This record gives sequence, structure tokens and C-alpha cells, in this order.
Amino acid sequence: MSKPWSSKLSSTSSSSTRPKLTSDSSHVPKTHGSLGLLVIGLGGANGTTMLAGILANRRKLQWFGPKGEGPIDANYNGCITQLNQRGVHGGVGYRDKVAGLTDANYAAVGGWDIRQTKLGDALLEGQILDYDLVKQVREDMNNDYPVFKGYYDPRFIGTSQHATANHVLSEEEVPNASEALKCIRADIRYFKWKNGVVGHTTVIWSASVEPNSDLCTEGGGLDTARDLLRSIGMNEKERGGPLPPSLIYATAAIMEGCSFVNGGSQNTMCGGLTDLARQQLGVYCLGTDFKAGQTKFKTAAVEYLRTMGLTPKVIASSNHLGNNDMHNLATGKKASDAKLRMYSAILAKCP
Repeated sequence: MSKPWSSKLSSTSSSSTRPKLTSDSSHVPKTHGSLGLLVIGLGGANGTTMLAGILANRRKLQWFGPKGEGPIDANYNGCITQLNQRGVHGGVGYRDKVAGLTDANYAAVGGWDIRQTKLGDALLEGQILDYDLVKQVREDMNNDYPVFKGYYDPRFIGTSQHATANHVLSEEEVPNASEALKCIRADIRYFKWKNGVVGHTTVIWSASVEPNSDLCTEGGGLDTARDLLRSIGMNEKERGGPLPPSLIYATAAIMEGCSFVNGGSQNTMCGGLTDLARQQLGVYCLGTDFKAGQTKFKTAAVEYLRTMGLTPKVIASSNHLGNNDMHNLATGKKASDAKLRMYSAILAKCP
């Protein structure tokens, strides 16, 4: 049985390359990363802090806290793939328990963003990490980690971010979804070649949450891999609406042999995408939200309070990393959608 991307549509996309792929013929990769991490929304809080953490560990940096506490040594505490087992029962570490887990210090990091801000400057703006650490990695992050232009559709992002979207692929570069797919695939190939990635590459959605797409629902027309690829080749009128950027990134990742992790709560994981991933050996696609565990805990807590005869009216929590979610919620339509999703997930069972 032939794979769906062996069709005429995808053979055209796989042969398409961007000029930059051949304009640097004398290039020799400086490092040979054992794995690749490509982050959509790399200039956001998640992407910049992750990169800063990898650099700090790679260079064994020390720094002082805001009140002079320290010196503090870089470590991977909290990252279970990088920690060895501890204590009688092994603790939470898996590094020496699961064969094949690689060292994050050898990760090649790259990605896309719709803002032009350099990564080191974005890290400083976020004010999340200690300044003494930020100043040690800022220059390297600014100079050594270029960011691809993001694929941008203003219908899938809050209006508060439209003005800052100054680093995007133009309509001339990507006039339709099919051309956007080709462009992102070329970016992935270039990233692997430029960084000498010899291991697996994972593409991570860490951009703002998109509104759900009717096309991605069950029975919406994207239930199989063939449906998905055929739909990408159609225009909007033929398919019945726009495709979310997250779905284009995810499709490009899988077709380039990369895995895809969805860090947003939108319905990117349609049947066609998972079908496509199943047909590509060694590739996975997963994820419903970086904060899904938080939502599950809230659900359990509300249920417990209900059994005590109490009826919660408001659920409030802090998200110190999410630097754009609240801006998106300032948009009426986005706020309404988010509130409905949260009500359904947490409060729907309350009398």
C-alpha cells in the first residue's frame, strides 16, 4: 500500500526547496546535535527559557539570584528524562532507567516566530529567569540562534498580537496552505543540515492557542491522511474554510520524519494527522495542552468540593510563563471560546 504522501501533491512539495538551502555550499556544521528541537513560537517564554536552560547546563554556568543568593549551579531538576534515579524507589529520574534517552546538552534548538525580537532580548523582556543568568546567555542567544519566519494567519490569533506580527511569511511566499507546507518542510530540512542533526527531531507547538477548527472535528473532512493531504492542496472555498497553522506545521513535521508535540488546547490532533503519523515509522504526534495536568487537577478539586455540598463559582490560577494567553483573551471571540472550553472541562457538572 502506497503512503498518501507519495501522491502527486506531496511529490511536488518534497522536491521544492528554498534558495537558502543551496546558497551556503561551503558550510560545515559546527556541532553534531544528537537530537533536534524545533519550537513554533520560539521567541515566547517557553522557547527562550528552554534554550537558556540548555545553554546554562551545556556551559556549566553559575549565577546569583536577585537578592545575591548563590552561586546557583545549572541543573536539569524537574526534567525527568535528564535525571538519574534517586532513593530506594528510584525517584522521578529516568535517564539511567530507559535506554536511548539522549543528553539535552547535545540538542540543536531552532524554530519559528512571528515576532522579530531576538531570542536573548525576548528572554530579558520576559523577566522570568534571574538577570545574572540572562546576561550570560543573552549575547549567544541573540547571535547564534536565528529564527525562521512564522506562518501567520490572523484569523487564528488574538487581535492584540496582530501589530507585533512583523516576522511572518508573506502572501507572495506562501499564497496558500500547500505552499506553506513546502516552505515549513524546507525550513526543517535546512535546520537539520545546518546543525548536523543525526538523531530524532521533534517539532513543538508553543505558540498561542488557536480557536478550534470545524475541519479538525470528527467528520469534518480530515479523518484520514489522504483527506488531510488532499485538503491542503485545495483552496479555501473548495475545502470549506482555512486550515489552522498548527495543522500545517504538524503535517510538515511528520512528512519530514519528525515527531510533533501540541502544546496548545486547540484541536490540531485530527484523525488525518494521527493517521499520517501512524504510517511514518518512529514518529509520534501527541498533546492536548502543556497545562492539561493543571486542568485535570482543577476538575478533580471541583468534584471533591461538590461532594461536600459546595458549588464553586470561579476558578483562578497563575500561569507565570504564558505571556500571550491573557492578551488573546482580551479579544471577545477568543474570550468566549476559552470560557466555554473551561466551563465544559471543569464546571459543567456543577449544579
